[in-house]
Order: sequence, then C-alpha cells, then structure tokens
Amino acid sequence: MSASKRLQSLILLLSCLPVCFTPASAASRREVVKLPVPAMMIYPGDKIEEGMLREHGFIKSTVAQLSIANRMKDVVGLEARRTLFPGKPIPLNAVQDPVVVQRGSSVLLVFKENGLEIRAIVEAQQSGSVGANIRARNPDTGLSVMGKVQADGSLLAEGE
Repeated sequence: MSASKRLQSLILLLSCLPVCFTPASAASRREVVKLPVPAMMIYPGDKIEEGMLREHGFIKSTVAQLSIANRMKDVVGLEARRTLFPGKPIPLNAVQDPVVVQRGSSVLLVFKENGLEIRAIVEAQQSGSVGANIRARNPDTGLSVMGKVQADGSLLAEGE
C-alpha cells in the first residue's frame, strides 16, 4: 500500500472518530429522568411548598437504586426532617408528615364510647402527625393513655 493511500485511509478514519465518539452521542444513549430537588436550603421543620422545589435532570442509572422522591407531589406539604440541599435529590426518609402534636405539650384528650364523651388535658409523651397513635400522660393521676392525633391537634381515645 502506498504512502498516499495510507494517508487517505488515516484521514478517513480520523474524520469518523469525532462522529462515533462524541459526548453527545454517548449522552443520547443514557436516559435522563426529571426529579424534584430543593431550589434553596430547606431546614428541619420547614414545611415544603412547591415554590421551594424545581425539577432537575439526572441519569437514570445513577438514581435508580435510591429511595428518593420521584414527583413533586410526593414531597409538597410534607415537613423536612433534616437539611435538604439545593440541587440534590430528596431522600424519602428526609421528609415526614407535618407534626401536629409536640412532645411535652398540653393536649386535649377526648374519650368517646356509646355516646359518652369525656375531655381532659394531658401531656403528650411523643410527637405525632395526623393519624398517628401516641402516648400521653394525665398529669393529675399519672396514668398513661393512647390516643390518635386529630387534625385539630387533639387526641381521640375510643372505647371498645
């Protein structure tokens, strides 16, 4: 093979390389998923609102095994349990339902059974969100009771 033929073959080969190995063609083979991420720092106890989030693209293979929020509606209205950093995916264990009853606070306990209703002020021994069963203590008698947290911040104890 003559030198000019080798040179032509080499030029042809080099002209094909950028087309075959461009970053764009490699990226087009990777699937990108849009995930909600904080647009700003979100601190523990902050209620997450839609304006605090934005969507960011991640390569699917890098986030597929993670337990993270996939949609904005999964986290809007929840409360941050720890600091959430801008641009980072939101782990599901970093958010919780908003706490309605704080540990140590005075709470109204309502007991209902067969039309009978008794109300008492108790001290919450645990924090809880709506629907959670938590323990509370009657400060007068020292007795502990279980009650279901209601949306108004009271506890409901029902008889059998």
